[in-house]
Amino acid sequence: MTAREWLRKYTSIFQQACIDEEAEEALALLCHALRLNKAALLSQPERMLTSGELMLLEGITERRLRREPTAYIAGQKEFYGLNFFVDPRVLIPRPETETLVETAIEFHRSWALRNRRRMLAADIGTGCGAIAIALAANIAEAQLYAVDISPAALEVAAINVHRHELDKRVALIQGNLLEPIIQKIDLIVANLPYVPHGDLPGLQPEIYMYEPTNALDGGESGIDLIQALLEQSPGKLAAGGALFLEIGEEQEQVLMPLAARLLPGAEIGLVKDLAGINRCVKIIMPC
Repeated sequence: MTAREWLRKYTSIFQQACIDEEAEEALALLCHALRLNKAALLSQPERMLTSGELMLLEGITERRLRREPTAYIAGQKEFYGLNFFVDPRVLIPRPETETLVETAIEFHRSWALRNRRRMLAADIGTGCGAIAIALAANIAEAQLYAVDISPAALEVAAINVHRHELDKRVALIQGNLLEPIIQKIDLIVANLPYVPHGDLPGLQPEIYMYEPTNALDGGESGIDLIQALLEQSPGKLAAGGALFLEIGEEQEQVLMPLAARLLPGAEIGLVKDLAGINRCVKIIMPC
């Protein structure tokens, strides 16, 4: 069987199994099995697959058909142009979260014009460390705290921090939200759980069955942890600093008035993701 024939066969099988983006999923699994990037694989569609490769692919596709996410099977996920190790201890980074990173980088550009020192930032609920590492890689000399309540998640984050050679600039801290941080912070970013508890069983099987519940469950209303972070923020944000929060659809209706009450004088706005959904609450403190 050639690579082209395998892709055609499993694209059809994945489609019948109601797996989204079936062609991309088949391609990603084949790349993983053959240890090739997409460009290299697509340049040799008539490559014959060996019996060993077909046996490996059989095991991989059986896992995918049981709805295990491709990122966990491959042990990696790209985010903001960087590659991250992931496994079931952490949530898989999503493309929409790149909106949060882009918003933070844009804020740093204006912040740097007013400040002649390195930025001190914190990624709250860091998971695999994707946000903290993306920020450190794109904001020159910034120092970051990457905080998570889960020791298991921090084990994964440590692998990624070391992989990207950022051990000296990203400090991993175990703790509840902002509680372990005693310094005032110039930039706080957070992608905390925001799925209402009652909505969890309705998520895709890949999410509900495999991804860590504690990284998804936002409590009864979906905003329990985000609200707790906002309540901890007064006194933690430096003058002229900012807090950026990833949110679910329509959660801004509750969170924006709450932020205005807890952080009086702050400039509060919204940032849409590429799908046009309000994805980020942007809170900028007065200087």
